[in-house]
Amino acid sequence: MYLVFMVAGMSSRYGGKLKQLAKVGKNDETLIEVSVNQALTAPFSKLIFITNELTEDKFKAVFGDTYKGLPVEYIRQEWDKKTRDRPWGTTGAVCSLVGKVKEPFILVNSDDLYGEETFRNGFSLLNETKNNIIGGCLLEKTMPKERETLVNRGVIQVDEATKKVTGIKEMLKISREKNPKLLDKLASVNFIGLLPETLYCLETILRDFQKDHTTDRKIECLLPDNLDFLIKFNFITMDYFEIKNKIYGITYPGDEELIKTIL
Repeated sequence: MYLVFMVAGMSSRYGGKLKQLAKVGKNDETLIEVSVNQALTAPFSKLIFITNELTEDKFKAVFGDTYKGLPVEYIRQEWDKKTRDRPWGTTGAVCSLVGKVKEPFILVNSDDLYGEETFRNGFSLLNETKNNIIGGCLLEKTMPKERETLVNRGVIQVDEATKKVTGIKEMLKISREKNPKLLDKLASVNFIGLLPETLYCLETILRDFQKDHTTDRKIECLLPDNLDFLIKFNFITMDYFEIKNKIYGITYPGDEELIKTIL
């Protein structure tokens, strides 16, 4: 089973610096090193970074070709800069893996710390079920403390009897103040396990999306929306598991000091 980090973004809200390389560990480890070390308490077989031409060398300098005995691969998210101002979104990033992964994989954010237990539980579930999986928690736990702050969240619908995901709905510009009824819903934290064959379904969606938006330089093809489509129309099934430990991440300058204190 592979472990995949998306590291192609340039962290605009963090001043354009790579927040994954902020030093937060007890021994000055970077955020991404702490996350990888947490993950490797589960027996992954390969570490993959989805990069771009600006980020790849920076992560290679940290992890090289092997890390703690694990092979490391760097796969670029390619896009045509003549016709686009930005990449094709999270589905575009994931589809960079098409033809390059032969095992199930867990895909995660590179600027969040999910905790050792989350990685072990996710690994076990994906290994046991041989099915797509997603981890989540109560939406309230993912919201900023400031009641008026607006965020986007993927709300997960789950069949309580089977723990099968029945849908994923992206909720835009929500807040504690505006949307109190959403706080007890289940939210995605972008901890997703996929089978290799699911990639080919996503690639078909991406190609159709690109054909339909040839003149739009900014529109993005978003993974939650596409997984929702595949689930609703029975192309795939997905199992849900609860993430119990608190997730910490970096969004704005200064957030790294809080994580340093916690670690």
